[in-house]
Amino acid sequence: MYNPYGDAADLHQQQQHADVQAQAQAQAQAQAHLQNRQFNLHYPQPQHPTFQQNQFAQSPHLNQAHPQQPNNAFPTFLNDPAASLATQFARSGFESSNQYIQKNFGSFISGTGDIKYYFQVSNSYVLRKILLIVFPYRNKNWNRLTNQEATGDPSPTAQTSFAPPIHDVNAPDLYIPLMAFVTYILLWASFQGLKGDFHPQLFGYLASQTLAFSVIDIAIFKIGLYLLNCSSQSTLWDLVSFSGYKYVCIIVLLCWKHLIGDGYLTYYPVVLILIANLAVFLMRSLKFLVLPNATGATSNSVTTKQRRIRVQFLFLYSVIVQGLIILFMSR
Repeated sequence: MYNPYGDAADLHQQQQHADVQAQAQAQAQAQAHLQNRQFNLHYPQPQHPTFQQNQFAQSPHLNQAHPQQPNNAFPTFLNDPAASLATQFARSGFESSNQYIQKNFGSFISGTGDIKYYFQVSNSYVLRKILLIVFPYRNKNWNRLTNQEATGDPSPTAQTSFAPPIHDVNAPDLYIPLMAFVTYILLWASFQGLKGDFHPQLFGYLASQTLAFSVIDIAIFKIGLYLLNCSSQSTLWDLVSFSGYKYVCIIVLLCWKHLIGDGYLTYYPVVLILIANLAVFLMRSLKFLVLPNATGATSNSVTTKQRRIRVQFLFLYSVIVQGLIILFMSR
């Protein structure tokens, strides 16, 4: 028997199944389309116009407005004749000014060109010189040696030139005065620091004060030589050297004062002994500047009165002037 309801139910199930398949196919196509779209996504890249480096060179108008200059249009400084002429003019002016200074002022600062002579020292010389300054009584010969006597050089120049300090302990040097000058400033500042009175301005104050005393010391001796009409056998560096040896005694006094004490019985006797020893050293060493040799030809030109005045000046300079400076600077 024919059942119309059964056919309708089957038809409805087939239609539902077809709808489900259609939906599944639509979902599958949508997912495939989304995946393809995800793979094709990318960040947009900015597009810049290509810059042509030679666009200015290719423009005929710019080439006409700014023509290229040849490489050798401007000569170099060394090949410039005006520059070479200016260099020659400056060199000739410097040489002429140097000759004028040496001619007019060379007598006041004689011997400034041979400063290397005063730094030819050795360790043994420095030790013997310091001992000679502090205790000068063991030295028997105070005459300076010539190069011929010290080295045996038979050349004529060796007979008339003094030997350097490395060969003669009586020769003046600048190494000991310079080192003593610096050591005195550092030592005095160190002792002030131990007492709690140190400040950086002490270095400038003490250096200027010490330099001023040195200038006054040299000026007094130089003026005395000029007034006494002594023959100028010394150079400026000789006077600087002998004026700087007193710093050795000042350093000894500073160490003695801060290590032993500054009592009347422990300090001032040492001060008097060092001043006396320095005076003996200076009087023996500076004798060749103030008094001529007894065997020299100029000894007859010095009268007895002039000789006595020169000895008195040498005594005043070595004892009074040096003693006052030592007392003030070792305070």
